[in-house]
This record gives sequence, C-alpha cells and structure tokens, in this order.
Amino acid sequence: MAILEKIRSKSVLLFVIIAVALLAFILGDFFTTGRTFFGTGTTIAKVDGQKIDIMEFQKRLNDASEQARSQGRNVDAAVLQQQVLDGMIAEALLNNELDKLGITVTDAELTDVMLGEHSGMLDRMVQQQYGVESAAMLHDMAFNPSKYQITDPQQIQQLTNIWLTLEKNITEQLRQSKFQNLFMGTLVANDLDARAIYDENASTSNIIFAKKDFATLDDSKYEVTDADIEALYKEQRNRFRLTEPTRLVKYVAVEVAPSPEDLRAGNKKVEDALNALRTQEGTTGLEDMNEFVVTRHNTTRGNIRDNQLKAFVDSAAVGTARIVSHNGTNYTLAKLMGRSSEIDSVNIDVVAVQGNRAAADSILASLRGGKRASDMQGAANVAGVNDSVWVSLTDPNYAQLGKEIADVAAGQWFTPDTVGENYRLFRVRTRRPAVTVYDIAEATFVVEPSAATLNKLESDLARFLNANPTAAAFAENAQASGYTLQDAVVTPSTPRVGTVNDSREGVAWAMEAKKGQVSPLFGGETAGRFYAVALEDVYNGDFVPANAPVVRERLEARARNNKKAADLMAQYEGKAKDVQGYAKLMGTQVDTTTVSFGQIFVPKIGVNESKLAAASSAAKPGELVGPVQGNNGVIVFTVTSVDNSGRPFNVDESAMQFNQARGAQLLSRSLVEILRGNKKVQNNSLKFYNR
Repeated sequence: MAILEKIRSKSVLLFVIIAVALLAFILGDFFTTGRTFFGTGTTIAKVDGQKIDIMEFQKRLNDASEQARSQGRNVDAAVLQQQVLDGMIAEALLNNELDKLGITVTDAELTDVMLGEHSGMLDRMVQQQYGVESAAMLHDMAFNPSKYQITDPQQIQQLTNIWLTLEKNITEQLRQSKFQNLFMGTLVANDLDARAIYDENASTSNIIFAKKDFATLDDSKYEVTDADIEALYKEQRNRFRLTEPTRLVKYVAVEVAPSPEDLRAGNKKVEDALNALRTQEGTTGLEDMNEFVVTRHNTTRGNIRDNQLKAFVDSAAVGTARIVSHNGTNYTLAKLMGRSSEIDSVNIDVVAVQGNRAAADSILASLRGGKRASDMQGAANVAGVNDSVWVSLTDPNYAQLGKEIADVAAGQWFTPDTVGENYRLFRVRTRRPAVTVYDIAEATFVVEPSAATLNKLESDLARFLNANPTAAAFAENAQASGYTLQDAVVTPSTPRVGTVNDSREGVAWAMEAKKGQVSPLFGGETAGRFYAVALEDVYNGDFVPANAPVVRERLEARARNNKKAADLMAQYEGKAKDVQGYAKLMGTQVDTTTVSFGQIFVPKIGVNESKLAAASSAAKPGELVGPVQGNNGVIVFTVTSVDNSGRPFNVDESAMQFNQARGAQLLSRSLVEILRGNKKVQNNSLKFYNR
C-alpha cells in the first residue's frame, strides 16, 4: 500500500515524464523516417480515402518485373512502377464502386467456377502454371496433403496460399464481370437511337468544293488579344482540368556517346585485333585485349542465322579472319578455326528418370527388354518422355553427349550419365548423313566513350548550368550553347522527364523546386545520358491557367483561325455564283470528295469537320453552299449527287453500331476516368521512389 500511495503522490510528475518521453519518441520517429506521423507512412497512394500499402505495391511490382524479365523486355523501372500503381488505383476505384453497389459473389458461384461445372478455364490454368491435373486436385493437395504424401509444413503452407490467392482473384473477377454486365446496360440504343445513327450514315453526299487554307494567310495580320484567349478559355476550360499538382519544365539531355576521337581509336583497336587473329595461333592474340568478347562454337551452315557470317564461312579458308559486321559502334570479327565432316542430325528417344541409379537401371532393363519409350509415360520414377525427337549434335545442350550419341549403334538404349540423381536414357533411331561443321571464333567489340569524352560532356553541361542559373536564362541560351531545348509536363504520376529514360530524379526535383529554379546535373555514364531541368511554371489549382504556354499556344491558334475565317467569309460572301468562281477568287482549284453526317474523316479536307458534315447533309443537289468555316480553312461547295444505296435498316445492327460509337461500349474505354470523377487520388510514389 505504501508503494501505491507513493505512486499516487508522484502522479503529476509521472505524467510529465511519460508525456515528455512520448513526445521524444514521436519527434524522433518523425525526424528519422520522414514519412510517419503527419507523413505518408507506408501509403504509396490514397484513392478517395482508401490506402494502397507500399508492401502490397512492392509485391505486385516484383511480379511485373519478373514477367518483364521473362519476356525479355527492358522496361524503365519508373515507367513500370507507374504502370503497376495505375493498375492498383484503377482496381481500388472499381472495388469502391462494387462495394457501393453491393455486388458480391456467393459461395455457390465461387464453387461452380473453381470446382464445379464451369471450372474448365481454371483447370487449364492450373495445369499450365502448376503442373497439376485440375483445380480440384490442387484444392485437395492443399487441404488434404497426407493423401499425396505431402508432409513438409512449408510446402503445405505454399499450396494453401496458392489456393487462397486463386479464390481471392476469381472472386474479384466474378464481381467485375457482374459490374461489367450492369455497366453495359447503362446506355443502350432504343429504336430512335438506332434509326438516327442509321440515317446519319445511310446517305453520302458527293460534293465539288473550293477551299482556302488558313495557313496561306499571314499570321501577323491577325492579332490575338488576351480577351480573345480568355473567351475561348471559358468555353474550353474543362479540357485543361488538373487531377494532381503539375509542373511545366524545360530540359536538355546529352547522350553519352563516343566522340570522333573515340571512334578513330576504336577502329584502330579493331585493326590491331584483326591483325592478331590473322598472324597468331587461334585466338591467343586477343588474350590481352579485354575489350573483345570471344565466343567459340561449332555449327552447320544451316544453323547460321547471320547472312554475313554465312557468306564468310562459304568463302573463307581455314585460318582466315575478317570483320563480318560493323554497325555504328559495334564490331564483330570472325575467324574460321576449322572445317570437319560430322553427323549432326540424329533422331532419338529420351526417357528422363528421377531417382537413384538402381531406378535408372530398372527402367533401362525394361526398355532393353522390349518396352517402348511411350510405354514408360507415367511409370514410377519416370519424369518425362520424348519419343522420336530430332536433335542437333552441334547444339550446346548436347555437346557433352555428342560423340557418344554419334557413335552408338542405332536401336540400343544407353545412359551416358554416371553421377547425380537425374538420369537420361537414350536410344538412337536414325541418323542423317554427315554434313560440314564449321569451327568459328567470333570476337565482338563495342566502342565506348572514353573518360575524356565523359568528362567533357559532364563539364560542358555543368558549365552551362553555372552560367544560366535561372529558368529564363536556361531557355534563352540553351540553343546557343549547343543544346536542344525541350518542354515537358510532369506530375507525381509522371515516371520520367519528357523522353529521357531513367529520369524520375528530375521529376522528383521539379515537384519540390520553386518556379524559375534550375536543377543540378542529373544522369551519368550508367544512365547513358546527362540531363538538367528548369522549372518554368507551377500549376496547383483545378485547371491549367489560360496563360500557361501549352494552353495559350493552342487557344491562340484557334482564336487566330477564327479571325481568319471571319475575314475570309466576309471577303468572299456572295462574290461568286458557283464553286469555280469561288476557286478563282481563292486562288485555288476545284476538287471533289464525299461527306456523310456521321463521318469522322473527310478525304482531302480533314478530321472532325462537323460544320461541313451538317451543311452537306442539309444541302440540296445543285445548291451553292458557303463559305463555311472548317478546322483549317473556309470551304464553298455544291452537292452533285446523293448516294442512298446503303444497306437496309436493321435495328439490331444499328443498335450495335450506336453502342460502339456512343453507348456503353464507348464509355467502357474511359471507365477508370468515369469512376474517378472528382474523387481525390493522392500519389505518394515520389516519397518512396525518387530515382
């Protein structure tokens, strides 16, 4: 009791001590992690309040990276990261919508697709990915492992995780399928819609026309004012809506490439290597030339894919060395080391055995006793069977077995493996006649930029940045300094600056910099380029402002064309009685084309010419129409005839066309944007990946 009383008497002091300790802990954690407490923590993105955790993202990213590697694709890491994150954001938006709609999957529906009558697709996937006969067997192995003599807890857990992941993925697929069915029914054609789209495309007007292009007029005579820009901006502001903070940057990039001096020095090295191959035994002359990568292989002419190398072996004497390929900085040298006549193509049976030597001997005895290779499929300890396969003995996979397979008597089963637990049993069925086999040494060489070249590229760009520390100076003096100035728009979701690969570091800098600042020098030899960025402008509102260069340039062109159109139409209106007369006034030629109301592209005139399409559909044959303002000129035309020879009206066919062009099928292409609407999406990827 005395101890408790003592604690009570010191309660205020204890409270202060605990509070100070807690505050120290919070502040310490805040300053050490930089992403906790008030920061982003482990949230790489937030979609309408729903968090996407960095661990789940990293797992998905690892899977995507592995898939890209397996497919031989070299993908910019930042681009792949953003693709994965975009997919997860779209998934979160869709799942939110599914939850709001109350779309669920029942146990019966899930069982039917995974284990029941409609499990065929999953069965095939399980067979391909896991080598298991069916989804039902995979489920049985996961939850009844003793039946399959599976006792390893780790393996059991792995099987269980595979099945649970399949359940989760298929549940989501079924929910999405239900949503898709609902969505496709949101905007469908009724009879009036079907008739309208049929009528729009049923008739085609054949017209003769004269056109005066806006590009033929002097821009300087048509001044565009701020009021003109502002009026157009009010009409089209939604075209420039922002969904996240945006930065306008200018940048320069310098590719790391060999200089002319490097190329000359590289060519000299190639000449020296070629001389060494010609004058010394084998490839010994290249032993001290580490920049040359030498490979040696035996092959037949038919297996040579490179035509230049094939031409070389056709004409070269043994011992001859030659440059067989020179493409930019890449050289390939070849030396014919020898020619021989050998058996190459052999037809064999192969039985792969998984087990010890005794198991292999038992199977070998069965085969020698009259069993066929195909009879052994599914037998105990048999891992696989290849029946009647043609192989090339110049294939590296058969290099160690080539002589034995070439020499053994046809029809005799044997095993060349003497160690290990995986044995292969072979039988030669037949051999093709001997062919010429070429022993070729290839040496490849790539001219790399020298240290002096790298230092000059880097120092020159650094000198330019030091001399031009503001965005205005950067833009004004880039061209005079020998650099190509380019524009780019970056956001937290932008994986790179413009077209510069591996440039997320520049994006991260731009998102934190102040307007007018110039970045340090980024990149290097490993990246293959040096680059630098200047922050031109910052857009943090709901819309890109009208004075933004990218917006003003577009609106200015439209406003100037409107002024040109008004001037031309006032100039030509009523001044001629036919198209030929207007063509003479315009200083152009009469031409012909076809127009229908629903047409996107009008040949010889342009895209999205809605005013022309409307006017031609309402015009009577022989009637002079215009001048009409088009997108890139003014047009005067006459309809010469109307073609109504289209297919008869079919409500189902036209309804399908409506759905594709204006209905739910069209909307489905923008489903993510529709679901996003005005929901807030916060991308924190630059907090985790800024290089």
